[in-house]
Amino acid sequence: MQYMYSILRPRSVRLSALIPAVGVLLLLYYLYIRLHVIDSGPDALRQPFSDDQHSAIFEPPVASVQHSVIRGDNAAWTNDRNTNWYSVGRHPNRPECWTYKDRFGVYKDIPPAISTAISTNNDNNVNSSKRAVILRLGSNQRWGPEFTVQTRALVLEAGYVAKYDIVILTHLDMDKERKAKWIQRVPKEFRPLLQTVSTKQVRDWLPSKAITKFKNIFEQNHLVIQMFMAQNPKYEFVYSVESDVRLIGRWDQFLKDVDIEYAYHRSIQGPEDMPVTPDLVTFGSVRRPQNDWLWLDNDCVKYFGGVDNTRHALGAVWGWSRRLTDAMTQANDQDGINCYYEYFAPSLAYKRNFTTFFYQHPLYCPRTSPSERYSMMPEQLGKNDPRLVQYNKAAVGCTYYFVNPHSQPFWEQWYRDPAVCRPPALVHPVKGDFFN
Repeated sequence: MQYMYSILRPRSVRLSALIPAVGVLLLLYYLYIRLHVIDSGPDALRQPFSDDQHSAIFEPPVASVQHSVIRGDNAAWTNDRNTNWYSVGRHPNRPECWTYKDRFGVYKDIPPAISTAISTNNDNNVNSSKRAVILRLGSNQRWGPEFTVQTRALVLEAGYVAKYDIVILTHLDMDKERKAKWIQRVPKEFRPLLQTVSTKQVRDWLPSKAITKFKNIFEQNHLVIQMFMAQNPKYEFVYSVESDVRLIGRWDQFLKDVDIEYAYHRSIQGPEDMPVTPDLVTFGSVRRPQNDWLWLDNDCVKYFGGVDNTRHALGAVWGWSRRLTDAMTQANDQDGINCYYEYFAPSLAYKRNFTTFFYQHPLYCPRTSPSERYSMMPEQLGKNDPRLVQYNKAAVGCTYYFVNPHSQPFWEQWYRDPAVCRPPALVHPVKGDFFN
C-alpha cells in the first residue's frame, strides 16, 4: 500500500525542469507570429512579402557568403587585413557576409527598364502604399557614383520590392535659377521622386506660436517631417533616412525585420497597450540626457517635466507615425514648444504614453566592447514601449554613432578591398565627397 501511494502521490515539479518547455513554447509562438503578421487596416504593419514577389526585370542582390562570420568570441571573419572587427551588440539576423560588389554591383550599370522602375516607383504604388521612406538631403549633396548606387538600392529594395513610396526630400535655400541648376546634378531617374523644401517654406508653415522657438532646419529637422506629413495625408507612417546613412544587407529585408520584431513584442506584451504600428521607431537606444547636455532648452525641459522625463536618441534613421507628427504639430501650435530634434520626438512620445520602439541592430567595433553603452534600464522606458529588447547589449556606438572614427573605416576598407566582406549592418555616418 505504501508503495502504491508513492506512485500515485503528486510529486513536486522543480521550476528548472519547466524552463526548457516554456522556452520551446515561446519559440513556437514567435515562429507563428513571424509567419502570420496580418494586415488589419490602414494602421497595420505591412504584411511581409516573399522574396519572389518582384518582377523578372529586377533580381535583388544576394550575399556571396551564406553562413555566419561571427565567431564564438564575437570576432568577425571578414577577410579584413587592416582591422579586426568584433560584434559588440546584437548579432545579425541573417548568416551572411557581403562583398561590396555583392551589395552594389547590380546597381552600377542599370538597363532602361530599371531606370523606369525607379522613376515610376511612387506611381506604381499609388493604390497600396500608406508608407514612405524619406531620404533627406541638403544642398551640399554631390550625387557622385557611389551615392547614386546607394540610392538605387534604396529605391529598388524599399520601393520596388517592399512597396514603400520613396521621397528624396532636399533642403535648398536658393533662388529659382540656382535651384534649377542644382536639380540638374540629380540623375534623371530620381527626379520624379525629388521634392524640395526651403527654410522660408518651413517658417511659413510653422504655427505662429512656435515661430519664436524656430532656430534652423539643422537643429529642428523634425519640422520638415511634420510639414511633409501634414501636406501628404495619405501616409500613415514614414521613415526618415539621413544622407550619410548606409545599409549593408537589403532594405526590403531590413524593414521587414523591423515589422516582424515589433509584432512579436506586441504579441507578448499585450496589444491593448501598444498600437499595431509604433509611433516612433529608433535605431539607437532612447535615454535620459545628461543635465549639462548643450542642446537642452529650459522651456522644453520644463514642458516635459524635467530632465528625468526627457528622452533623446540618435536621429540618423527614425520611423514616424501620423499620430506622433500630428501631436508634435499640436505642441507647436497650442503650447508654443519646439525643441532640438534629437529629443523633441522621443520626449513627446514619452509624455503622451505613445509607443517608442528601439530596434536593436548589429554594431561592430575594432575592440571587444564599444566606448559607451547607451542603454536604459527597462523601468525607465515609456509606459507602452516594448520591454524585451536586449538591454544588456551595446545599444549604440562604433559603426552607428554620431561621429565616424569607426563607421568610416568600416565602410571604406570594405569598398577598397574586393576580398573583404561585411555582415549586415546599419552604418552611420559615412562622410566625404567620394561617397556622397
